Amino acid sequence: MGFREPESTITIRFEQGHRYHGLEATLHSLSIDEYATGLGWLDGDGWGDGETFEHFHKALIGWNLTDANDQPIPVSESRSRDQRLIRALGRAWIQALVGVHDNDPLSGSSTSGGNSPAPAIPMAPLSENPAS
Repeated sequence: MGFREPESTITIRFEQGHRYHGLEATLHSLSIDEYATGLGWLDGDGWGDGETFEHFHKALIGWNLTDANDQPIPVSESRSRDQRLIRALGRAWIQALVGVHDNDPLSGSSTSGGNSPAPAIPMAPLSENPAS
């Protein structure tokens, strides 16, 4: 008996308080080849923003987005939507793909950008004479 490959979709939901809270979108994941190419593991360059959003639009399966009259907006119209909304969805999709999320806490040992507890290393002025 074989192992069936799991569903490879990602559901995006924005947290309470987020500008787009209530919006949900379902997207395809990426194949390992697409993922590695996008990150630059295969050719060293990776995808730029334009290419990333091409993949995002192709991956978008469905959403609960409606217009001012509460009529569903088809995902085929994603390219004509507000850029802030699409960028937020795209960013959330990328974070889900790589396993990093805005609400992930820093590790307990993280100084959260603060100064190191190690003492500063004293620095002496450099000599003007390169031979000394």
